[in-house]
Amino acid sequence: MEKKSLAGLCFLFLVLFVAQEVMVQTEAKTCENLANTYRGPCFTTGSCDDHCKNKEHLRSGRCRDDFRCWCTRNC
Repeated sequence: MEKKSLAGLCFLFLVLFVAQEVMVQTEAKTCENLANTYRGPCFTTGSCDDHCKNKEHLRSGRCRDDFRCWCTRNC
């Protein structure tokens, strides 16, 4: 009975490991581009994120240290 339990446990770990690898490989790579239509200095990431999602239809956005809005998209 112990051999079956050990074999089952090893099989479970193998399945979980393979599932994790598949999830990591299917995640899309992202690229950041300067927002095309954002006007003015970028002080709040929330407004930049909102702009990138709603106006430019991209994944997200954030303010960087240069006070410009950068949008994130799938590469």
